[in-house]
Amino acid sequence: MVWLDWMKVMAIFSIVWGHFFSAGHLYLYVFNAQVFCVISGFLYKRADSWRSCLTKCFWQLFVPTVILSTVMQAEAWLRLLAMGETYDVTWTWYLKWLLLGHRWCMGPCWYFYSLAVMRLVMQLLPERRWVYGLLFVALAAGAVALRRQGIEVSNANVNVLVCMPMFLVGVLLKPLRQQLGRLRNYWIEVALGVVAMAGVVLCGRWNGYVWMYLCGYGDNFVLYVLGGLAGSLMLYVAGLWLSRLPYRSMALTLSKGSILIIGLHIILVRRLQELPDRMWGEDLLLSVLIVLCFVPIVRLAELFFPILLGRRRKR
Repeated sequence: MVWLDWMKVMAIFSIVWGHFFSAGHLYLYVFNAQVFCVISGFLYKRADSWRSCLTKCFWQLFVPTVILSTVMQAEAWLRLLAMGETYDVTWTWYLKWLLLGHRWCMGPCWYFYSLAVMRLVMQLLPERRWVYGLLFVALAAGAVALRRQGIEVSNANVNVLVCMPMFLVGVLLKPLRQQLGRLRNYWIEVALGVVAMAGVVLCGRWNGYVWMYLCGYGDNFVLYVLGGLAGSLMLYVAGLWLSRLPYRSMALTLSKGSILIIGLHIILVRRLQELPDRMWGEDLLLSVLIVLCFVPIVRLAELFFPILLGRRRKR
């Protein structure tokens, strides 16, 4: 399913570009993290046992999250040290709150911590659609209740309230896997792309900012879900088109390295944000270059540091 790999690549790109906060970033936040949730659910497979589930969550998600988050914090500490400033956070405090899921400690890697929690929840549940439906409603109600109480929590555990509904959407879409890969009608694809883009724009205008890292869904939970679905459809169409180009190897590499790219791109973005008088087009170009520069980095990680890709050993 090369189209799915391209979907992941486009989702990664939208997250990188969104972190520049240039013109139009409101619309990127309508769907960028939500698409990752949908894809994660679409690819989800129940573990054979609790031991297997815990082992996979630990090595595939938790360990690389800790490593990459620590690298990100170390870069910030070294930079302040080089500038003659002090880093007010102690490493003991940092590791404590990292293990407890504080989003500030892990930056963009908060999603992979949340994904580990979602996998554990899924392992508890029977594989029944009605169960997933009830869980969707319960999670949505929890997210809405937090917002109405004015509670804003920056924690990967709490963010499951907004991530897991979209994850469940991906799980429910799994039976359509074969049909999604067979679409080969140009005009239908164009129509779907136009409808999807319109949905993203309208949800961006009507729902406002979607800060998922703060357990936020904008102003309306229904529009939050619709925006995520519209963005997923848009990237699905883009993935179909890109899968017909002769860049399959690059797409597979970037797709396999998603956790590494998401974890480390923020270091490059922060330094490039210091460039003066940037235009949105320059941010777009810089985002493309950042994603492309990870092609050799991911391939090197496959050879020498597979743990950074969520693997215990080389394949």
